[in-house]
Amino acid sequence: MGTQFATAIPAALAAAATFAVSAVLQQRAARQAPEGESLSWRLIADLLHRKTWLAGVGCVLLGYLLQAVAFGSAPIAVVEPVVGVELVLALPLAARLKRRRLGRREWAGAALVMFGVGAFLALSSPAGGNAEPALSSWGEVALPALAGTAICLGVARMTAGPRRATLLAVVAGVVFAVTALLTQSLVELLRTSGFASIFETWQLYALAIAGPLGFTVAQSAYQAGPLALSLPVIDSLEPSVSVVLAAFLFGQRISFAPLHLGGEMLGAALAVVGIFLLARSPLVLAVYEQTEQQRRHDEPEGDGEPSLSRAAG
Repeated sequence: MGTQFATAIPAALAAAATFAVSAVLQQRAARQAPEGESLSWRLIADLLHRKTWLAGVGCVLLGYLLQAVAFGSAPIAVVEPVVGVELVLALPLAARLKRRRLGRREWAGAALVMFGVGAFLALSSPAGGNAEPALSSWGEVALPALAGTAICLGVARMTAGPRRATLLAVVAGVVFAVTALLTQSLVELLRTSGFASIFETWQLYALAIAGPLGFTVAQSAYQAGPLALSLPVIDSLEPSVSVVLAAFLFGQRISFAPLHLGGEMLGAALAVVGIFLLARSPLVLAVYEQTEQQRRHDEPEGDGEPSLSRAAG
C-alpha cells in the first residue's frame, strides 16, 4: 500500500482492538439499564454510575484517538475497512475467557473478514482527495443521512426487541460514518492550519454533536437486544457508508477498472459475511453478552457491574 500507510494500518488495527473491548464493556452495562431509559439522557446518566461502562468509554476515547492518528496518514477508504475487523481481534479474548478453542465458524468468519478487507485494500488503491470540500458538499451528504436516520429513529421508537435493536444499529452505523468524515477533515485542518485554527471551524462543533449522538444511539441499540442484532450492523455500515461518502465528499477515488471493481465488491461482500458469522458465533456471544436468565439472577448491586468471570461463565 505504500510507506505512507506504515503508521495508518497499525493505528487502525489498534483502534479496532480497542473498539472491540469497549463494545464488550458497554453492552454488558447497557443491558442492565431499564428499558424506559432508551434514547434518553437518563440512559447515559444511569450508565455513568457503572464502572464497567466507564471503562468502555475510556476504550472508546482511546480508539478515536488511534483512528485520528490513522486518518493523518491514510484516507478513509484505507482506515475504515481496517477498523471494521474488530470482531476478528476480539476472538482471542473470547477464546481465552471461555477456555475454548476456535471452531469452524470462527475460523471461517475470521478468514472471510481478513481476506475480504485485504482484497478490497489491495485492489481499490485509494488515492487523491480534498479534505476541505465546500460547505454545500457537506450539506449534500448530511441531508440524506439525517433523513434516513430520522426515519429509522421514528420507526425504532414505535417498535421493541430485535427490530428496535437493528434499527438503532443502522442509525449508529450511519452516524459513526459521518463522524469518521468529520474526524478526517479535522485532522487535515490540524495538519495544514495548526491546532488553534480548528476552534474556528464548524467541523469541530458538528463532531461534538455527532459523536455523543452516535454514542447514545449505540448504547440504546446494545440495550434493546443481544449484541448479535446490533454489532454486525454497525461494523458493516460504518466502513461501507464512510467509504462511499468519502468518495463523493472528499474525492477519495478507488479503482474502477472492471477487474478491480469486481474484486473490490467481492472483497467487501466477503468481509460483511464474515462479520455476520463472527457476530453470531456462540463463542463470541458468550463473552459479549449476558443471557436474559443471567440478567434476572445477577441484578446489579452498587454500580451494577457483574464480575468478568460471572458474565462470561
